[in-house]
Amino acid sequence: MKKFISVIAATLCAAAVNAQSLGEIAGSLSESAAKGAPEAVEDIEAKARAGDARAQLAVGSYYALGERGLPKDAQKAVYWLEKSAAQKDKAAMVYLGYIYGEGKLLERDFQKAVFWREAAAEIGDAAEKWSLGNAFLYGFRLPKDQQKALFWITRAAEGGNADAVEKLIEIHENLGNVQELEKWNAALSKMQLEAAQTGNTLAMLAVAQKFMSGKKGLPRRPAQAVFWYKKAADAGNKEAMEKVAKMYARGRFLPKNPEKAQEYLEKLAAGDPAYCFKIASLYGEGKDGFPKDGKKSADWFAKGAEKSDITTRLFAVFRYWRIGETQTALKLCGEIGAQSKKLLAAIEEKSPDGIQAMIVKQTLKTVERMQADISGGKPAPENTGAYLNGNPTPN
Repeated sequence: MKKFISVIAATLCAAAVNAQSLGEIAGSLSESAAKGAPEAVEDIEAKARAGDARAQLAVGSYYALGERGLPKDAQKAVYWLEKSAAQKDKAAMVYLGYIYGEGKLLERDFQKAVFWREAAAEIGDAAEKWSLGNAFLYGFRLPKDQQKALFWITRAAEGGNADAVEKLIEIHENLGNVQELEKWNAALSKMQLEAAQTGNTLAMLAVAQKFMSGKKGLPRRPAQAVFWYKKAADAGNKEAMEKVAKMYARGRFLPKNPEKAQEYLEKLAAGDPAYCFKIASLYGEGKDGFPKDGKKSADWFAKGAEKSDITTRLFAVFRYWRIGETQTALKLCGEIGAQSKKLLAAIEEKSPDGIQAMIVKQTLKTVERMQADISGGKPAPENTGAYLNGNPTPN
C-alpha cells in the first residue's frame, strides 16, 4: 500500500522545504540565469527594493545563509522574507516558519512558526497541507499538536492527497470512528481505481484485493477481482502473477489450467531464482496442478541454485542423486569442485591458513566424497545435513 501511495501522491515543492534550495532561487530570476549566467546580486537587490516578491525571497535567503557575497544577518533575512511573504509568496512563508521553528538563525518562536506555516498551507495545495499536518503530528520544527495535525491532514485528504487519506484511515481505525473510516476507505478506493485505470500495477493489485475481500471501500466482486489480478499480472506485477498462477492451478475463480499456472510461475522464475525453488517444490510434491515429477523438481532446484551459495548447489546434487540421475549429479559435482578450487586459490594468495580456506577445503573433501559414493553406486543419504557434516554412511 505504501508503494502505491508514493506513486500517486503529489510531490512536495523543494523550495518550500529546503533552505538551501531557497538560497538558489536567485539563480533563476532572469532569462540570463536560465542560460547559465546568474543574475548579479545588485540587480536582484534592486528588484527586491522595487517590490518583486521572488527577488525579496532570494535576498532574504542570501542573508539567512550568508551567500552570494552577503553577510549572514538574521534581521535583514527576516525583513526581506516578510516583505515577500506579505505578497503571499508561499516559499517565503514556509521559510519563515522553518527559521522560527528551527531556532538557529533566530531564537525559537513556535507562535510565529505556526503562523507562517499555516499561512502558507492555507494558500497551498494538498501536498503542502499534508506536509504541515505531518509537521504537527511529529513535532518537526513545530510543536506537536494532534488537533492541528488532524485538521490539516483532513484538509489535505479533501484536496485529494492520497498519503493524507491513508493516514486518516489509520487514525480513524485506531480511534474506532466507523463512519469516518468508511468514508476515507471509499475515497482511497476511488483513487486506487482511477490509478489502476491509468496503468498503475500496484493500484491494480490493491483494487483486486479489495474486490476479492469486499472490504475497505469496495464491494465483494470476484469477477472484478480476477480482472484486475490478470491485468496486474500481465503487466508484470509479481504478487498478481503468483495469485493468477494459483487460480489456474486450483481451478478457483479461473478454469483449471495447470499449463497456464506453470507459464506464469516460469515467467516469475526467469527474473527471480526464489521462484525456481517454489516450482521445484510444486513438482516435488505434486501440488497446485503440477504433476509429481522428480526430474523437473531437481532441474528447477538446480536452476535456482546456479547463482546461490555452494551449499545450496550441493543440495541440488542430492536431488539428482536421489532420483537416480547420477550422471547429472556427477557433472554438477565437477562444476562445484572446479568453482571451489578456483575460490581456494584466490583465498590462499591472501590467507592460506584462514577460516575461509578451511571451509573451502572441507567443501572440496565433501565433493570428492560425493563423487566417490555416487560413482560407487551408493544410495543417496536420507539425512543430507548429517552427510554434509561428515557422517561416514550415506543413510
